[in-house]
Amino acid sequence: MNNKQNQFPKGEDFSSRDGNETIKSNRKRKVKDIFAPHELKSGDFVEIAEAPIEIQEEPEINIEMEEQSIRIVHTETVPQVREDVHKSLENFFRETEEELPELRTETISKPPLKAKKRDFKLFWFIGIPVVLLAFYYFGFIVLARAEIGIETYKKEIPFSKEIVVDDNVSSIDVAKAVIPGNLFVFNSTERQEFESTGQGKDEIKAKGIITIYNNYSTDPQILVATTRFETPDHKIFRLDSRVVIPGATTENGKLVPSTIDVKVTADKAGPDYNIEACKMPDCKYTIPGFEGMPEFDGFYGVSNNPMTGGSLGSVPMVSSEDIKKAEEEILTKIMETINVDIENKITNEYDNLVILPGAKSGVKVSKIESDAKIGDYKDKFTVNAEVEIKVIAYDKNHLLNYIQSVLKESKEKDYDFCKDLEIEYSDLEADFDKGFLQLTVKTSQTLCQKLDAEAIKKDILGKNEKELDAVFKANPGIEEVKIKFWPFWIKRTPKSLQKVKILIDGNVIE
Repeated sequence: MNNKQNQFPKGEDFSSRDGNETIKSNRKRKVKDIFAPHELKSGDFVEIAEAPIEIQEEPEINIEMEEQSIRIVHTETVPQVREDVHKSLENFFRETEEELPELRTETISKPPLKAKKRDFKLFWFIGIPVVLLAFYYFGFIVLARAEIGIETYKKEIPFSKEIVVDDNVSSIDVAKAVIPGNLFVFNSTERQEFESTGQGKDEIKAKGIITIYNNYSTDPQILVATTRFETPDHKIFRLDSRVVIPGATTENGKLVPSTIDVKVTADKAGPDYNIEACKMPDCKYTIPGFEGMPEFDGFYGVSNNPMTGGSLGSVPMVSSEDIKKAEEEILTKIMETINVDIENKITNEYDNLVILPGAKSGVKVSKIESDAKIGDYKDKFTVNAEVEIKVIAYDKNHLLNYIQSVLKESKEKDYDFCKDLEIEYSDLEADFDKGFLQLTVKTSQTLCQKLDAEAIKKDILGKNEKELDAVFKANPGIEEVKIKFWPFWIKRTPKSLQKVKILIDGNVIE
């Protein structure tokens, strides 16, 4: 089949070689139709299934072709014949693909699968080593950490001595067992209102005005304060103050009485003395002091208005318990205020100052007063208080330096003072006026054997646990060592000191 002669555009007419008839073909083509008989041997068979080609008797020929499927079955042939068949088929495939590109099948094209295999092999030969290298770098170098805790050999030295904390000195005197002290004086004033809880009787006496008549003589008459006036039903009222009753006058030979208004108060409290007006002729006040004398009928009184205000009841009263409780409460409150001042001033401003429980003076009350007395009828009253407290404190570093100065002579050279001291205090006596504190101090000082930290840093880098054990056993000052590696697969200390944490007796070594 030639490339140019067998290209029939869709819709064109074509005739047989003699030009006498139109051809309509729909058949299967075999290898023998393509190759000469002498080129094939018995047993070789190649079947080619072509799409049907319909040629109609019309001006144009319409050719429709479907995808070709090729199946090759091999039998035993002469090698040369097999090779010729293969070459012929390759030429046929090439011509068919050039003429009908749309008939190409996935059966012939295999390169994508080979590309995937190449990519997969590339991953195994390049990707896996890179991943392993990254894991090693991060897992064994970047993340690697080690912590080494070292405990040194230790000794204990007991200490017990009586010392003095003195506000009047500024430096430690080891020979006299004196350390500097600090005397603080705190003053505070407090004012607070309290409620009365006592109950008193509300005994109020009735009051009013009496008009006194002098119908006895033209001479004036003096009546002293508390002079009694009595009603017809025997209720007594007394003059509030001394009075002089004017003398009567005469007119046409007859005596004309004189009058004067005075204030009186009932002799007893209560509402019974709240009486109506007492007027003549039915009611008048007589003076019991003139009874049996001529003046009794000549001096008397009347009231034009009722007597009022008398009552009996219960009212708040300041009791002795109220005063006592108020004083205790205000002193407690003022002590709380002073303690806050001590905390803010001493503890916050001075980091190392120590105040022992017995180093505070008692409360010195400078002033305490109330605006009420016991028995006053008041529902509320106010108490003012002013107190003073003295405190003696000392710097704990001064005490520590004093103790170590005393023990320095008995300390071996290859040991250092270590660990915080736990100190017991006893026999404490204070003189706040003089500003000193005397007490007994008892403790036990710990000594730790010296180590060369710089040498240890150099010896531990890049070593495994067995090698580290040999290094530490060679150091006589080390009693115990605890080694931690991280992550768990790390078996050696990193080669960088920044990744190794070293602790000696719990203290981090930089």
